[in-house]
Amino acid sequence: MVAAEAPGAGKTVEAVIVGAGPAGDAVAAGLIDGDFNGLITLIGSEQEMPYERPHLSKGYLLGTVSRDGLALRPPEQYRKRIVVMRGERIVRIDLEREELTFESGRVLEWDLLCMATGSDARRLEGFPDATYLRELADADRLKARIDGGDALEIIGAGFIGCEVAAVARRRGCEVTVHEALEQPLVRVLGHELGGYIGQVHRERGVDLRLNAETPSGADLVAIGSKPRTELAERAGLEVDRGIVVDELGRTSADGVFAAGDVTRFSHPLYGTRVRVEHFQTSQRQGFSVGRTMAGAETAYTEVPWFWSDQYDLNLQYAGAGLPWDEIAVRGELGKPPFTVFYLRGGELVAAAGVNDHHTLARARRVMETRRDVTRAQLEDPNFDLRRALA
Repeated sequence: MVAAEAPGAGKTVEAVIVGAGPAGDAVAAGLIDGDFNGLITLIGSEQEMPYERPHLSKGYLLGTVSRDGLALRPPEQYRKRIVVMRGERIVRIDLEREELTFESGRVLEWDLLCMATGSDARRLEGFPDATYLRELADADRLKARIDGGDALEIIGAGFIGCEVAAVARRRGCEVTVHEALEQPLVRVLGHELGGYIGQVHRERGVDLRLNAETPSGADLVAIGSKPRTELAERAGLEVDRGIVVDELGRTSADGVFAAGDVTRFSHPLYGTRVRVEHFQTSQRQGFSVGRTMAGAETAYTEVPWFWSDQYDLNLQYAGAGLPWDEIAVRGELGKPPFTVFYLRGGELVAAAGVNDHHTLARARRVMETRRDVTRAQLEDPNFDLRRALA
């Protein structure tokens, strides 16, 4: 536990979190759960209170999730323990003085600092007027077009591009998707499952153009993300395709932590650093980092997991997007429910299930416990994966 009067007599410890997305919010929750009783300040560049971003390309666009329904927690929970500073941008971090400088020139000191600045959409030169869906304001612009029945030109058949295409088709919009690779989501899901996703979209009326040249215009550009590391780099923190942290979220500077998809964190299951861009990992890893900041050291050891809703399909994925050399399929690929397992050297490293959440949840547990399971067992629908956990 970090006491409010330490370090130094009469000095209240202040923990400052830069970034008020899911990771930053979870860091604050972890601090409280770890019995931190000092001051907690959460700084966000948006005017909104912390909210769930996954809905921006799914339920919020479709109209099944309201603006109020995006909130991560009721406002009164922040008032009790957390000072939330909205619409504030940090322009400088001084590690030696332990000070943050705001765009306005104001300076804030910290005792513990966590960088949870998240990621930004990758930009494509020549499309200054296109939407890059990262924040609520971006979703509002896109929603207005869909609500108006406008045709959509989308560059990128990754998760955001596919999810927006599905929403727009369900709302009756004409949709064209331009993808430079040979299948949607091929880098994460492989050719087989990526090909199935492409077939699903075509059957529902999407004009899907693969191996495509960049078009002259687009309404949405969705070609991936990049970590917001600029502040960390200028401050002198170690950065390598993300802020480098250990399994506890500690950076290269004492008293400075980082959480969420801005980080490349050491993961004990994989024996390497990984960067994961998804909501659930940002929350769970952020919570662990907050507990560590409070003195209750907690490593994030879970297998990353995320989901994607497209039409009547719920795709769930467990893993860190690492390379694989073979796949196994339970069920018939293309006829939900089914699950694709990804193996490397015979070891299960990831799984993707379509309308098959029970199998996916059990596969995730097999990976977390590092239990041996054969390809034949993975493919056998009569083999309950819970038996591998016994």
